[in-house]
Amino acid sequence: HHPLSLLLTPHMQVEHPQELVWVASYNDFSTLAHAPKGSEAKHGTLHAYRMCTQTGELIHEASLDGLHNPAFLRHHPSKPLIYVATETITEPGDIITLAYDPTAGPSLRQTGVQSAHGASTCYLTLTSPTDKQWMLAVNYWDSVISVLPTKPCGTLEPVACVLPPPMPVRARGIEDHLRDRQSEPHAHAVVLDPSFGRIAFVPDLGTDMVRLYLLDPASGSLSHAGTIPCAPTGTGPHGPRYIEFDPSRTAAYVVNELSSTVSVFRFCQASAGALIHADASGRSKAAEVLQLVQVVSTLEPVQPGLAPRKNTCGRIAVAPNGKFVLVSNRGDDSIACFAIEREAGTTLPPRLRTPTLTKTGGATPRHFQFAGNGSFVIAANQDSDSLAVFKFCPETGQLHSTGKLYEVASPNFVATFSSREGVGPLPGIPIPTSISGEF
Repeated sequence: HHPLSLLLTPHMQVEHPQELVWVASYNDFSTLAHAPKGSEAKHGTLHAYRMCTQTGELIHEASLDGLHNPAFLRHHPSKPLIYVATETITEPGDIITLAYDPTAGPSLRQTGVQSAHGASTCYLTLTSPTDKQWMLAVNYWDSVISVLPTKPCGTLEPVACVLPPPMPVRARGIEDHLRDRQSEPHAHAVVLDPSFGRIAFVPDLGTDMVRLYLLDPASGSLSHAGTIPCAPTGTGPHGPRYIEFDPSRTAAYVVNELSSTVSVFRFCQASAGALIHADASGRSKAAEVLQLVQVVSTLEPVQPGLAPRKNTCGRIAVAPNGKFVLVSNRGDDSIACFAIEREAGTTLPPRLRTPTLTKTGGATPRHFQFAGNGSFVIAANQDSDSLAVFKFCPETGQLHSTGKLYEVASPNFVATFSSREGVGPLPGIPIPTSISGEF
């Protein structure tokens, strides 16, 4: 491990309301499972900004040097802690805990580090802070999923569960992998069900499946509970990357990286509860938990006579007010914004309208983040070394460039305190009532 050092940027004090923004950068392309085209970061790989929540201006405060390829950030839901996953295919990734003082100037200090026990660590999820809080980590390259306990202070303890992949990785290197990204399993995310926090949903880009696992909240162990196709069988390749649940808890959205589509599923809370309490013979009920209702493209229709532009999807997120779903397009270099159609007074799952697309002002928007209470979107244009800030209208879903573009080497992730996990249900969006006391 390299020693961490904080590089400060002196600046004038700003009087307007501000929000802390964290940005991660790649600094070593040779150990990645993909091939970025921007610049390797030379002056720090985790950057702290203050964003003016009136204008969207970003003010660089500090950069942390010594982190190798930080590529996923998870904010603790209540403590000033950031968990950082490192991405490399040549060795197991690390999960690093960093503490900061939100009231003072930039101050980042490492309070712990644990192995993720798999290569190319790409996603972190925290369980709700009950008697015992767990961190679930997904490793893309070898499809290993690990579970680590947290201490009351928020730092991580050594791994409690390591779940091997359904089949071993065969790719010998990045060239092998990029020739066929579906020659083997490649888990890309792990998200817990919104009702019980017990079912872990793992999109597997390599097999066009969403895998379901049951989390034992006492031991941290995971047990396989079934698989669900990410799209109609016989189509594809799709490459499911991420899954997000609707705040109504009636639907889930899966972004399919390779087919540039979003699959909308009905989420059945009753079936989820039954799956949690079923024995192994009842695990066939997984198909009842998520039921496909819609597949919609993230791109505009191809004009006759023109070849489709090469594109892969990146991030998917539900707007903070629950009215829109946003997806980043890498290749088309845009953000697709889908309005969510809800049937008032029913428990029918929402559907997505045809999206409006907004160019991100750069190349390969790997990630984006809402900021300023949902009034801004910050896009990380990985291959053009830039951050772009957009004004977001929460009522119309329109994105308007603020004209503000910031030079950052190979940005791959943006995090804010308001984007942390643990945000409760939204007002005005009905949530199904509890089915029965036994769940």
